[in-house]
Amino acid sequence: MAVDSYKTFALGTECTLLGYGETPSKDAFQIFTLLINEMDSAASRFRSDSELRTTFNGEALREVEVSQILFDALEAAIYGARVTGGHLDPTVEGSLVALGYTADFATTLSSESPRRDQTRIVLPLGYQNIILNRAARTVSVSKGVTLDLGSTGKAFLADRIRKRIETELAEPVLVNLGGDISATTLEQEPFWPINITDDRSLDPSSAGMLTSIAGGGVATSSTLRRAWKNGSERVHHLINPFSGQSARPVFDTVTVFAGSALDANIASSGTIVMGPRGLAWLESTGLPAIARSNEQGTKYFGNFKQPETTQSRR
Repeated sequence: MAVDSYKTFALGTECTLLGYGETPSKDAFQIFTLLINEMDSAASRFRSDSELRTTFNGEALREVEVSQILFDALEAAIYGARVTGGHLDPTVEGSLVALGYTADFATTLSSESPRRDQTRIVLPLGYQNIILNRAARTVSVSKGVTLDLGSTGKAFLADRIRKRIETELAEPVLVNLGGDISATTLEQEPFWPINITDDRSLDPSSAGMLTSIAGGGVATSSTLRRAWKNGSERVHHLINPFSGQSARPVFDTVTVFAGSALDANIASSGTIVMGPRGLAWLESTGLPAIARSNEQGTKYFGNFKQPETTQSRR
């Protein structure tokens, strides 16, 4: 099976479009880049001109019309919040800002140098303060609500890109947006190869566990990738909305397999944010999953079968 692909850096991460047996068509790549740019323009909290930043700036809003992609992304975020009992909350933007996450991670917080002298805690207002009207494509929010769609945004977009390419081009593809993977369902082998890397990186050549999926979604959430020093404290981007602070998980990295990238990401991120309760919750979903940390080792969930171990191909 060929592994030719298109790669670009966007949305603060590496984005990959993989074809099945051949390089994705130029039309597929055009859809890929078009939707990435559309999402960035609509939902980035790091762009002062994005629809998210200019519309949801803390003022109370009643029945404001938004773009289709932003409405759908908000709907996905609220779905994630409900499924996890409020643990994945799109109103945590203020908490992230208080911890120092105010700009694109790659250009600001990637170093280990402290960003603030002390920790400041801001409790989010909660996703219940967002009201969506699908018929009118409008959103209402309470005063003080600002938004971050980082917990579900890339997974939502990976599914959207894959579905659009399937619908318009009937072309099987795998979309990987920073570890949120959405793949066309295949009827026969070889299936899509997935390498769960030991170093939790996005480098497919890293040593790890090689498995495969017939289609659907895979997501890996981790407290290791987007972590920084806030004063003397090490913090990360996965916020517990009930404390306003970085979640304190049992395992630092969780990979989940599901029918869509969105469902996989909700399960992986939700498990981390829930802390000790997250493992029982993940087990109750029945989804195949693997949770890892240096301290706790590795734990498998659902019908996940331990795959073969790969060596680095560098």
